[in-house]
Amino acid sequence: MTDRNMAHSVRLTIGGIVLTVEGGESVNLLMQLPGMSLFASNDFAKPEVRVLLDVPLAEPECRWLHSHPLQVLTERCRFGIDTEGVYHYDFGGMSRLRFDPKVPDEVRISPLTDPMLLRYVLWVAYAMVGLWRGVLPIHSSVVVCGKGAVLCLGESGTGKSTHTALWIKHIEGTYLLNDDGPVVRCDSDGVWAYGSPWSGKSPCFRTEQQPVAAFLRLEQRKSNSIRRLGSVEALTALLPSCPPPLAHDEATMDRVVDYVGLAVSHVPVYRMGCLPDADAARLSYQTIMQS
Repeated sequence: MTDRNMAHSVRLTIGGIVLTVEGGESVNLLMQLPGMSLFASNDFAKPEVRVLLDVPLAEPECRWLHSHPLQVLTERCRFGIDTEGVYHYDFGGMSRLRFDPKVPDEVRISPLTDPMLLRYVLWVAYAMVGLWRGVLPIHSSVVVCGKGAVLCLGESGTGKSTHTALWIKHIEGTYLLNDDGPVVRCDSDGVWAYGSPWSGKSPCFRTEQQPVAAFLRLEQRKSNSIRRLGSVEALTALLPSCPPPLAHDEATMDRVVDYVGLAVSHVPVYRMGCLPDADAARLSYQTIMQS
């Protein structure tokens, strides 16, 4: 048996979910990614999820619902569902993922060798299993200050990282929790933001959790203004920051809407038009933390 085919296993805790990742050499490759080892778990309770790497998966016969580009691939990724209700993700022909919601504690992933793609594939796997557990990665940049975590939302290029950097520079006691893919959990006690192995531009890998003080949807404007959103506007402000493929299937979208609805029932959501300046950071801080 070659090293590549030898069985490996590691336990991770991400967003309060205990995962056992099993497979061949891909497990070692995963744990060599920056920040990943910080999430290695000593929790020997029964794992909630099994992520099976290096599993041979044939090309599925399914209805493709969504496709999108990915920087590390020449071909587009595709998300679909087969006649049995099983979800499939094709990563440009370089790897495949299979998730059966009738077995929501297991994800199967075919072999892959690109470490950056492996990080993304694990993110997709986490999003699928998390959706069945009230836990979801939210595309945002997160700072912690005062009452808890503030998640800055917005399309790529709207200045999420710039705004959180301005908080850190101009507001004492502020620090970055995650700069791209924090995990958000909703439960009876409220809404919590967790650090994750997916951090984007700034390599910030923290294993801590913080109560969410607010969600802040950012838009570039020629002046600074901020307002709190009503429930319907709040829902529509958060939905675009959830994993996009999930919006293309009725069953997954229903779960996303329920999840986001629960989040906005607990936590205020603001919309801010802003400049990339210190006054914008002070205005959002004062509105959120001193209200």
